[in-house]
Amino acid sequence: MITKNPRGKNTVQLQLENRSTLLKLLRQHDHVCRKDLAEMSGLTGAAVTNLIRDLIEIGLVKEDRDFASSSGKNAIPLQLNFRRFLAVGVNLRRDHISYALFDLSGALLEKNKLYWETGASIAEILNQLYLAVQSCIQSNENKGRVIGIGVSAPGPINLEKGELALVSNVPSEWKQSVPIKRYLEERFNLPVLLDNNSNAAALAEKWFSEGQECHNLVSIFISKGMGAGVIIDDQIYHGAFGFAGEIGHMSINFDGPACGCGNKGCLELYCSTMALLAKAQQIRGSDTISRFEVFKEQVKKGDPDLMKLVVESGKYLGYAIVNLTNTFNPELIVINGDMNDFGSFWLDSIRQAALERLPPEVAAGLRIKLTSLSENPLLLGTVAMVSNYIFENPELNLFVAKWQA
Repeated sequence: MITKNPRGKNTVQLQLENRSTLLKLLRQHDHVCRKDLAEMSGLTGAAVTNLIRDLIEIGLVKEDRDFASSSGKNAIPLQLNFRRFLAVGVNLRRDHISYALFDLSGALLEKNKLYWETGASIAEILNQLYLAVQSCIQSNENKGRVIGIGVSAPGPINLEKGELALVSNVPSEWKQSVPIKRYLEERFNLPVLLDNNSNAAALAEKWFSEGQECHNLVSIFISKGMGAGVIIDDQIYHGAFGFAGEIGHMSINFDGPACGCGNKGCLELYCSTMALLAKAQQIRGSDTISRFEVFKEQVKKGDPDLMKLVVESGKYLGYAIVNLTNTFNPELIVINGDMNDFGSFWLDSIRQAALERLPPEVAAGLRIKLTSLSENPLLLGTVAMVSNYIFENPELNLFVAKWQA
């Protein structure tokens, strides 16, 4: 790991950080005036006035003179102008790409899906991705300024290089590093934010759902693989090398079956959709249960043996949640992905397994729920990635100004 020396901050950097502070406050408190911002931020009134003037000039903040303020007749309410700025979101799955255009408030403007042919090379898939994003931007030029591209993909991700690292359960052509970030940045001259699916889902919960009120949360995503996005003190936790949250390869049975990662008894061998499908096929045959969608249909019809598999997977996930809770002590654990269709009877098995193994004082403060987001969290999270980058990296305020000039 590279050791970074501490560095001081010059006047320009402090000014940009103060702008970022005001943006965060405006997101938390809609329609507040300059005086309110000064009190909440600890900045002087003059400093707030100058900073807000700059933010209005670049279009990130606007005055709402029609809104009745409780701060006095001369106080002009302020609000973020998120609908003026757009982000392209891309979610890379194991057999297709979903891509969409959102404004920074999370409102969906366009959404499409692109499947690639079996055996397609990385170069072919990246070119298809480029053409899809280009079309998305060009067809919506009149709706606002695109200021960033967010990409979510199966983990793990090499954040330092902006590449997909090794991914399990994928075609052989993907078993090498894929330079998505550099590829898109070179072609669009826009910042590209890349993270794994679980972290994207966690940011979607944090920005657009119940996670807005939480400082510490875990979002668990389950599909053919699984992972967790961990937010600690309002920040995504990536770990030393960007591989944090790979709970699919948390061993819950030291003498269990071998996993493709080299470990044994990995959680995704018990809880992923691939694992459940394989077990269902052992019981009912692959001709009867050919796809996971068929498995879901049979469970909904009340097949007792298949329902038992779902409950069993919930128990294993509950055991993993005990480990996550004892490690990170979150306020909220949100679950999303292909298993959520099983609803309350699956969730009940998760809660029961987790809560009966946690200390009462910990269990009392923990909420475990399925996501309430109506939009795909993996896509919505890519917008949150762009927005989060704006708020957490003050230098980007100048970038926005440049693109608005």
